[in-house]
Formats: sequence, structure tokens, C-alpha cells
Amino acid sequence: MTEERNAAKNSSSGNKDGQLQEGKVSKHPLIMALARNWRTVGVLLLLLAIAGTYYWKNLAVSRARAELTKRATAVLAEQNSFYLRLVAVPLVWIVRNDMMRGNYDQLDQYLAQFVKEPNMKEVLIARVDGRIVSATNKKRQGAPVANAFPEELLRVEAITVTTLENGDFLVAAPVLGLNVKLGTLFLVATPKGSM
Repeated sequence: MTEERNAAKNSSSGNKDGQLQEGKVSKHPLIMALARNWRTVGVLLLLLAIAGTYYWKNLAVSRARAELTKRATAVLAEQNSFYLRLVAVPLVWIVRNDMMRGNYDQLDQYLAQFVKEPNMKEVLIARVDGRIVSATNKKRQGAPVANAFPEELLRVEAITVTTLENGDFLVAAPVLGLNVKLGTLFLVATPKGSM
């Protein structure tokens, strides 16, 4: 019986040695190194996950910020346009009265005072023929409006607000007499916060 036990012991130890040898042959050295340094690998994977999460959230925040800035800029432009239209209405009435009376000196005084307001850069009035009859920039007075602004704005039938290349707003408002168009009012304003 002892012989059987010894034979079983030898066969089982032989199996173990055989299995160990087979296991060593089948295991890759990289896997063995990772198994020995499992804590280091875990910490590295954790750091990689944290860095990935940080990058992903940072990217999401920058996209949200860009979208919010875009929306805020559009809302501000819309509000500026609305208020410039609102300001142009009474100014056109004053211009109309003085143009009908031929009182251009008084008109120059109004415009000089108006352009002193914050964000207002320039105001000018052109007759229907395209000549500038009153302007806060005296160099423009008497010149054709086409030198300063697109000529098609002389033919506007309602108050329009456009954005110039430099970001300023250009308001073009028709000045209407009782039954005829007297001219066009041009107002250049800088958006709030750009000054």
C-alpha cells in the first residue's frame, strides 16, 4: 500500500510539475509582470480613467461655453437692433420737421448733441438725390452718401438695422414728408461693451 501511495504521490507531484511547467510556458512575460505589479497597474488605470473623465468634462464645458456665448451674442445683437430702431423713430420726426422748414443749422446742433451719447459714433442725413446735407463728421457733408454707405440704403422704406464689417450697427431710416420722401437718416452705433 505504501507503494501505491508513493506511486500516487509521484504521479500527482509529476502532474503538478507538468502543470507548472505547462503554465510557465503558456504565460506571457508581460502578463506575469502585470500580475506581480497589480497595484501599480490598478493605480495607472485609475489615473488614466480620471484623466479621461477630466478631459471629457473639460471638452463638454468648453462646448457649452461656446454655445452660450453664441446665443448671448445673438440676443444682444437683437436687443441692440430693437433699441436702435426705437431711438431712430423720434430722431426721424425731429429731422423731418427741420428738413421741411429748411432749418439745417438746428439739425446740425441736434445731431452734434445726439452723437455725444454713449455708443453713438456718427449721424448723417442724406437727401433723396444722395447728397449728405447734415453730418456729425463735417468732412462728409456735401459728399455723396455712396462714399460712406451702400447706395441702396437710400431707397429703404422702413427703418433697417445692419451690421457693418467692423461690428458697428448701421441704422438707415427714411425721412418722410407729408406725401414725399425727404431723405434718409443714417446712424452708426457701436454695440455696448465694444467701446
